[in-house]
Amino acid sequence: MTRATIDRADLARPVGRAAGVFVAVGFLGLTMNWISANLVAPLFSYLGYSFVPAPWQALLVVVALTTAVALTLPRVLVRPSHVVLWTIFVVCVSPTMIMSISTGYVSTATAIALSATVGTAFALVSLATPRGATAPGSQVDAADDVLVIGQRRIDRATLTWIVCGLYSLVTYGLMAATVGIHIRFLALDDIYEVRADYSADVGTGGALGYLLTGQAYVINPLVLARGIFRRRPSLVVLALAGQFLLYSSTGFKAVLFSFIAVLGMAVLFRGTRPARSLAFLGAPLAIMVVSAIADEVQGGITWTSVFTRRFMLTPGLLSSVYVDYFSDNPVARYGYSFLSPWIDYPYDLPPPKRISDYLVPGSVGYANANLFADGFANFGWIGIFVAAAALFVWLRFLDGASRGLPMRVAAMAVVMPSIMLSNTSIFTAMLSHGLLMGTLILLIAPRSGWERADQSGVPRGRVARSRATARAHAPAPTRVSGGRRVARSGTTANRAAPRPKAERRRTPERATTGRASGRRAAGRRAAQPSRTRITAPAPATTAVVVAAQSLSTSTRSLAVCRQSTP
Repeated sequence: MTRATIDRADLARPVGRAAGVFVAVGFLGLTMNWISANLVAPLFSYLGYSFVPAPWQALLVVVALTTAVALTLPRVLVRPSHVVLWTIFVVCVSPTMIMSISTGYVSTATAIALSATVGTAFALVSLATPRGATAPGSQVDAADDVLVIGQRRIDRATLTWIVCGLYSLVTYGLMAATVGIHIRFLALDDIYEVRADYSADVGTGGALGYLLTGQAYVINPLVLARGIFRRRPSLVVLALAGQFLLYSSTGFKAVLFSFIAVLGMAVLFRGTRPARSLAFLGAPLAIMVVSAIADEVQGGITWTSVFTRRFMLTPGLLSSVYVDYFSDNPVARYGYSFLSPWIDYPYDLPPPKRISDYLVPGSVGYANANLFADGFANFGWIGIFVAAAALFVWLRFLDGASRGLPMRVAAMAVVMPSIMLSNTSIFTAMLSHGLLMGTLILLIAPRSGWERADQSGVPRGRVARSRATARAHAPAPTRVSGGRRVARSGTTANRAAPRPKAERRRTPERATTGRASGRRAAGRRAAQPSRTRITAPAPATTAVVVAAQSLSTSTRSLAVCRQSTP
């Protein structure tokens, strides 16, 4: 193969990947545009949804920008931050970049500027995130399951499940005392009525609102992960029942979506090999298509409204609405939040309610936007980079907190808090949407015990990784031929080095002694069955090779002993 052929092959791989990502992003954009124009905008115009066809040149530009951002993301998912980045890209970044040109709230030039700014800020976070794993499984031992705090040593597993148990007891107890625990199978059309009843009982805040999100997005998924990977049906049922009670009692749509997201992470990380990022491009497209088909069959809009409109189209719409409003009005500068002691807030309502009233005059709802739209509401264009910087800091803490934890467990615990960043500020999500709770739980969670052990007591996942490592570093199988070990492949590179001439010369006495010793050793092996075949897990061919090597070594050793005995 010539150098030119190698160079062309090396060039074809990245070009082919870029073309594939461009096609996937293009299909994603076309699907979102079609659903928005034909299913969502005509029926939800009273809520401010609109669709204005954009020039094909502008659509091509935003698809190219979105593709460029997607290419900066990690291809192999070996850190929790990688899952977070891809999740935010799917439910927040790509809808904002693609849909802004078609909402009708900003001009085409402003929409392209918004796409470029959000894409640049997010790409910088992606490029700054390390690609390697936080801690390979071979570097995790029993000492990692003990937390050392001062002079005290605390078992991680005991601490984690005590915390999860107490948290769950307080959450469900408080829910029973306020809104009640209801066991009912809610139809998707009944969600809004139940949600209105919940809001009337507890309002928009309170302790229960903070506890519910941590329970639904972190605690229950962690219990589910334990049950799935340990093959414990009781834990799986417990986690699913907990989610069902939250959904039927509060009507939270995000809790309903969590079933799909968390179980999707379990499927994606089910094997021992690192997961690939391709699923994150295909999953949203599949969800939108399946939802549209289901609505077409049933003659409604329920599935598209719950999944596509809520988690894909709304972030793109509200990003352009926030830019439209706060470009002509004073920015908030977090004067309604943690900077209120130092900043004079120019409005009587927080930004989500102010935008809700702007979209639908007289509305009392909350138009919660994603972290980048919230950044723009507080500091304008520079606020988008402020939100990106806060995201990067949290990702670094998240990777450090989950060091040594199985990737599948961390992914199931962070996917829902990541999705909620499409619906709120990153600072608000720290307390009220499980970001901080999830990080703390992953920090104390046990590093082992998540996989079912085999008969020897060793976790199956660790056995598989150890065998893969052994196969990768094992020498080529050999056969004994004429007193020399020769590689089975017969290549010169794998042949054992020949012995020196002095060692090859053997006196008649040593030769006779060696043959006699060999016959006695063979007789002993014939009389006594080999224990290796009973306990050794190696294949039969490897066992034969090891036995032959042991026979050759024993023969030479006995011959030397007879030679040296007076």
